[in-house]
Amino acid sequence: MTLGILTIVGVGFLVGFRHAFEPDHLAAVTTLATRHRGLGHAARLGVAWGLGHTASVSLVAIALIVLGIHVPAGFYRTAEMGVAFLLIALGVSSLVAEARRHRQALGESHAHAHHERAPHSHDPSIRTVARSLWFGVAHGLAGSGAVVVLLVAAASSRQAQLGYLLAFGIGTMAGMSVVSILTGAVAGAAATRSLRVARRIRIGAALASSLVGAMLGWSTVFG
Repeated sequence: MTLGILTIVGVGFLVGFRHAFEPDHLAAVTTLATRHRGLGHAARLGVAWGLGHTASVSLVAIALIVLGIHVPAGFYRTAEMGVAFLLIALGVSSLVAEARRHRQALGESHAHAHHERAPHSHDPSIRTVARSLWFGVAHGLAGSGAVVVLLVAAASSRQAQLGYLLAFGIGTMAGMSVVSILTGAVAGAAATRSLRVARRIRIGAALASSLVGAMLGWSTVFG
């Protein structure tokens, strides 16, 4: 691998890692990571988000570079509005889940609910990972992803383009994993000390998600 390719790969990784720390990305993953304790689950959230983001960016890059398809400018604007809506919806759903958390029960009552086929709840960690994956897809289609696609298109060769895109994806997954693990660690430490503090962290993350979503929607429409 030539020095030029190595440079492009290194830049791609750093851009991807930095890309993970954008406000809307932080708002989404932080809100999801505070819902459940456990660093393993938090790491899976980051990887799932990065995979979804890289997949959607790759599809747009292939359409632009390989197939020569022109992507309308309005497409990215619509995607940004979609991300804003998802962030607000995530924040609201987290607040609703927090309000219902005290009603959830496990053990004997949970088994009885199964027997009686009564409404009850399961550990939603799998759904949370899937939600993180689809959030990554949505973010990858938004305006920030469009910038990455243009950077990929500017590479001098097909090998450089693929190397940059792969390094960007790895950097994004690494950055989001760091964010998720740190958030999960803080939430877990708070839960061991005080359930009230942990609850406030979850509510704060949900409110932040809704606020960032509203700001993103406002800037997209009027910015």
